[in-house]
Amino acid sequence: MSTRLAGISAGNFGEWLEVMRAVLRGERDADVPCGDCVGCCVSSYPIPLRPTDHVALQQVPARHLRLPADSTAGLARMGYREDGSCPLLCAGACSIYNDRPQTCRDYDCRIYAAAELMPDGERPVIHQRVSAWRFEFISPEEHDAAEAVRQAAAFIRSHSALFPVAMRADSATATAVLALKTWSLFRNSARPPGTGESPEQAVQRVIDAARQFDQKA
Repeated sequence: MSTRLAGISAGNFGEWLEVMRAVLRGERDADVPCGDCVGCCVSSYPIPLRPTDHVALQQVPARHLRLPADSTAGLARMGYREDGSCPLLCAGACSIYNDRPQTCRDYDCRIYAAAELMPDGERPVIHQRVSAWRFEFISPEEHDAAEAVRQAAAFIRSHSALFPVAMRADSATATAVLALKTWSLFRNSARPPGTGESPEQAVQRVIDAARQFDQKA
C-alpha cells in the first residue's frame, strides 16, 4: 500500500515559473529540491541521450542503450532495468551525477503539480511526490499565474486531438510543458483561447505562442 507524503515545499511559484521557462529555453538546468527522492530514476523512463551526453553514452551498459540507425533517425535512448530503475543508479544515487544527461538536468516533476496533472503510466513514486508539492504565493499576481497555467493545461488536454502529432498534446508531460510556454494567453487580463472563436482557432493561437517561445530559445 502506498503512503501519501506530507506536504513538501515546492518553493515560490513566481520564481519557479521564471526559472522553469528558462530551463525550457535551454538557458539553465532545473534546480529541484529532491532531497532523498529518486522517483524519476526508478520509474521506467527511457532517457533520450544527446550527442553531447558523452559520459552517459560511454557508460550505459550496451543492453540498455538503443542507438539510432543513422543521423536522421533521432536520438539514442537509455533504457532501464527490469525493476524500472536507471542503469546508472547505484546504491540509490546517480553514478554520473555531475555528467548526467541533459534530459535529467531538465526534468522537474513540479511541472505536473503546477498544471494539476499526473505523469502518464504507473509511476507511483513520482505520483506521490507530485501530490506532496506545495507552492508558495507572495502576491495575487502569482495566484493568477498559477491559475492561468492550470487553465492552459486543461484547455490543451481537452483539445489534444487538434494539436500537431509532434506536439504530443495527449501526453501529461507535453501538456504541462505547453502550458508553461503559453500560460500568459490564459491570464485574466488576456482574451483566453476559446473566447469568441472556434476550437481550431483557439488551438492555433496556443500553437503559435508555443512556437514563438521556442524560437526565442
